[in-house]
Amino acid sequence: MLLNNLKIGYRQLINNKVYSIINLLGLSFGIAVAIFVFTFVNNELSYDNWMEDSERTYRLHRHWSAESNTVWTPSLLAQKLSTDFPEVDVATGFAPGGEELIEHQGKKLYVENTASVDSTFFQVLTIPFLHGSPAIALNKPNSMVISKELSENLFGTSNSVGQVVQFQGDQDYTISGVFDLEGKNTHIVSDIFTRFQWYSSSWTGNNRATYARLKPNISIPNLEEKLTESISALMSAEFLSINYTPTSEDFAEWKFQPLNEVHLQSANINFLASSGGSMRSIYIFILIGILVLGVAIINYINLATARASQRAKEVGIKKVMGEGRLGLTIQFITEALLQSFLAAALAIIIAMLLMPFFNNIIDRELILFDAHSLGLVISILGVALCTGLLAGIYPALVISAFSPSTAIKSNYLNQGGKGLFRKILVTGQFSVTIILLIVMAFIYRQVNFMTDHELGFHADQVIIIPINTDETTRKIVNMKSRFENIPGVSSVTTASRFPGHFIPDWGMLIEGRPESVSPNVIFSDPDYIKTLNIEMKEGRFLSSSISADTIDNYVVNEEFINLNNIKNPTEARIKFTSDDSYGRIVGVMKNFHFKGLSKTIRPLIIGGYPRRSYYVGIKLSTTDISASIASIRKLWSQVEPQHPMRFSFLDEDFAAQYAEQNRMGTTLMYATILTLFISLMGLFGFTVFNVERRAREIGIRKVLGASITEIMGMLSFDFLKLSGLALVIAVPIGYYISSIWMEDFAYRTDLAWWVFALCGLITVVVGLLTVGLQSMKTALVNPVESLRSE
Repeated sequence: MLLNNLKIGYRQLINNKVYSIINLLGLSFGIAVAIFVFTFVNNELSYDNWMEDSERTYRLHRHWSAESNTVWTPSLLAQKLSTDFPEVDVATGFAPGGEELIEHQGKKLYVENTASVDSTFFQVLTIPFLHGSPAIALNKPNSMVISKELSENLFGTSNSVGQVVQFQGDQDYTISGVFDLEGKNTHIVSDIFTRFQWYSSSWTGNNRATYARLKPNISIPNLEEKLTESISALMSAEFLSINYTPTSEDFAEWKFQPLNEVHLQSANINFLASSGGSMRSIYIFILIGILVLGVAIINYINLATARASQRAKEVGIKKVMGEGRLGLTIQFITEALLQSFLAAALAIIIAMLLMPFFNNIIDRELILFDAHSLGLVISILGVALCTGLLAGIYPALVISAFSPSTAIKSNYLNQGGKGLFRKILVTGQFSVTIILLIVMAFIYRQVNFMTDHELGFHADQVIIIPINTDETTRKIVNMKSRFENIPGVSSVTTASRFPGHFIPDWGMLIEGRPESVSPNVIFSDPDYIKTLNIEMKEGRFLSSSISADTIDNYVVNEEFINLNNIKNPTEARIKFTSDDSYGRIVGVMKNFHFKGLSKTIRPLIIGGYPRRSYYVGIKLSTTDISASIASIRKLWSQVEPQHPMRFSFLDEDFAAQYAEQNRMGTTLMYATILTLFISLMGLFGFTVFNVERRAREIGIRKVLGASITEIMGMLSFDFLKLSGLALVIAVPIGYYISSIWMEDFAYRTDLAWWVFALCGLITVVVGLLTVGLQSMKTALVNPVESLRSE
């Protein structure tokens, strides 16, 4: 029986090529999207859970509120956890570093991701080693553990343990281990691990992340409460030692975040190194997969029921010959399963071809099939099975229910019902399409709003050069006039941070007030304001001719003044909590978006401590940028002869923080296009069904003198009613989803009515073109042919 049903299904595929191709394409693209979604979600959920005892490993963070959390912890926290808390098996510290230079036998490489850690790091986070022992790899000072890729880049395929390299330009380090993370996902991104060179004894200073592996069956809430009490007491004693009376706002709750949640659930936890993922992305991708596959299944149902009249005689004859409804139902479900599994095979080919394109959109390096792909294969088979059952069950039940007498007469389509279920399906398809189109449109509007919005400073044609040595700032000061004399260079500045960078906050005191504040702090020279074209509201910026501006005086933004309710800003005095004396506020800057438009403008202080400069900013005013950069590069060789110059453009660095929104918008764009394509195929099926059902009516109308335009209008009217209903359904849902998404941005575009109208219009016009072409084809048929078919 099964073999016979498969043969019938195969013949149906061959004899109805157009319908078969449309069905296979729709289902295959739907299943291909499901494959992409499964691969992406499986990849995101795999972060760090492969490590030994990952279920007992945690990252600590300080918690003030749902929106205010930080991973930065004191230097001595890991040691205290290991010695004073019996619940902790072992703890370790981790601090991501910047791009560093490594050199061996004249070969120089800049390594983008580096980190400093405790010697216990590889005992807590069990990264697999290719060479060396993780237990002792960092026991000695100036030892270094590097990645397999970096080792092969420097030493080829030979074991590099024991080799000596120059790190950071002038320090000798011995390679003590080589790790290999191939095929494993972790939020710890670094190609070089070195041991911490210094530890602060302060409990109010925070400069690294802390991880801990706990002993089994530990109560996390009890441990968090115990740790919070202990650290708060240490911080309070330290505050009192510097004559500062702390308030409740100075103390946070200490929390333990499970290791396998770090990658996906750290959006509201502040840290220099981004964890890279989010649960929202998981939910959005799953929703996209369900919607696209659902539209493909609806498309199959529409096409299958549209072809019902062509199967009516077959069903009637089989029923007369004794075939029961169950047998017919099984036959039609078997046909659907055959098409579904064929579509799954085609979907695998499509997914393999489009995987590089998909990786480029989501900024990942996913592999479709590898040594651990059994779960994917089972999932594909499961999706194909479920898709076939869902797509086939309704047409099977409908077609198998044909009355033998009416079926043999081929009059089924003209009997009773108005195809309500099919209309619901078509309306659902276009509602989904319009919703996706609306959300995609507002994502792009928001991204364009953020990139085009006035920021309060000028980032265009400003290049940022990282500083690598302690002497660089002094050299830049001495050679500044030489840089400014380069054709096309208008100004040069040194600073600790620039807009778009991670800008740390510092504890500060306002004279006469007991509570501390935590503004973001930048240290710069006086040309910072000129290079970025920042506007002053009151007072002045720092000056090189006033010695107090180097250390004691500060410039603040409007938000600092407003938030702290300072009446006479240029008469106020502030200091860092650890300083002995106060410095003056000499000027107030107009607010500018130094953190982008996704965050509210925070209080900002700029101080003039020049030794804290980590970057050089150079403002260019020329169309021949390449020539100016070549001259800068030549002069830079005299500033840092051991470090080849590398640079980036500030506007590009700043725009990079919107990369996730850009990726989401692009993903939705392609999902919308695919959904619209599949929906149009479903609409084609609906139109064919409608035309077949009304063939006799159309013939009579033409005989009575109806024009082609009138016939097309009559056939298109059904779609207009359905598309209007789809628009009514889609607009409030699209508005709700878009408004929820917009809540993540402190500054956002408005939900303009015309966007909803435009999205609906695009969908309706494209749909009308599809219906119109089929209607025109029908309207041009000789009415004699339509009436003869009756």
